[in-house]
Amino acid sequence: MKKITVLVVALLLTAITTQAQGIEKLLEKYSNDSRFTYVSLGSGMIQLGLSFIGSELDAIGNDVKDELSKIKGLKVLTLESEAEKTIASVMNELNCIIKKDPKAELIIETRDKKEITKIYMTGEGFLIASTEPDELSIVFFSGSVTKKLVQAIASGINKK
Repeated sequence: MKKITVLVVALLLTAITTQAQGIEKLLEKYSNDSRFTYVSLGSGMIQLGLSFIGSELDAIGNDVKDELSKIKGLKVLTLESEAEKTIASVMNELNCIIKKDPKAELIIETRDKKEITKIYMTGEGFLIASTEPDELSIVFFSGSVTKKLVQAIASGINKK
């Protein structure tokens, strides 16, 4: 019985670890494909960028600044002027990863003519996926991204 329990726990941990890297692995899978544009920023570059807008950060409060410091990375994958079939294939892969994530929550969905944008909180971070018939953009913030941070970003956008 102990062997079965240990095996089940090991399988669960493996599944959780594999899932936790799903979005990043998907983005990296296409990072070397010449049809895609891929950008990856580490936490050091993000913090450097935040230091340039220090005065604006002062206005949002220390609690939000603490939340921003938990962002581990930013990855952007873009595909332009490509067949809908390719875009649909990448989105199907992304949707499979999201469906397997028990913490994934769709927080915003917008549709404007043929453009669809979905924003998710996931177990891995914060994900924005936007599609048009001939364009795909995926933006992923990895790390401990909370609803509080997303709300602060949204309220900052609404003020401008």
